[in-house]
Amino acid sequence: MGIQRKTYTDCQGCSLCLLPCPMWQQHRDVMFSPQGLAKATQSGATADDLQEQAASCIQCGACDVMCPENIALSSWLEELSEVIGSALNEVTKEPKLNGFVISCDPLVQQSIHVDDFYIIDAAPFHADYQRRVEHYTSLRIKTGCSMNLDLNRMAIPTGIGSEAAKQEKFNVKKQYQWLIQGREFSRVIVENHDDIKVLRELTDKPVVCIAELLESLDVRGEHAAG
Repeated sequence: MGIQRKTYTDCQGCSLCLLPCPMWQQHRDVMFSPQGLAKATQSGATADDLQEQAASCIQCGACDVMCPENIALSSWLEELSEVIGSALNEVTKEPKLNGFVISCDPLVQQSIHVDDFYIIDAAPFHADYQRRVEHYTSLRIKTGCSMNLDLNRMAIPTGIGSEAAKQEKFNVKKQYQWLIQGREFSRVIVENHDDIKVLRELTDKPVVCIAELLESLDVRGEHAAG
């Protein structure tokens, strides 16, 4: 039997969820964080009172992993947004051939180089954190590439495709700029194909989806067989 997840009433205000929180990163206001929303709700704030803040959540799931009280913060934030009529990301089943699966392929790993910047798709990473963090840690050591992992080994999300971004409650371009600032790389590899367009506007370096690496291997295999 798994550990039962708690809810916002159990929040002690430790602030750990602020560390990986993208909306706090952009606003630098504790009210734009799971902790701020939880403490405000504990104090009697209603969903209507917190409409702007709740709509800014991109539902990356990092707060669930960081929370020492094991609070299901992202699920609670989704419920909060539904009350105010601002549903968060539509939940879609992750395809079987996703970025994580492709990155497990030994030949694909050989195509990842030390000067690559590899951007992990954050939401599925956090949803399966224990297994995936071990894999990506190993991949980073094996290839030498840099990744969008912070000091707590949370994946820094881009926010692309989120409902908050669609409603212009979250600045995706600003998030990308912060993500690549100060980094040196010769190529960007992404797991989410939607990341490509904006990144190509912000960097003159090649940006490819990891699925393209797999496709290029398949093509080379066909040529070799021929």
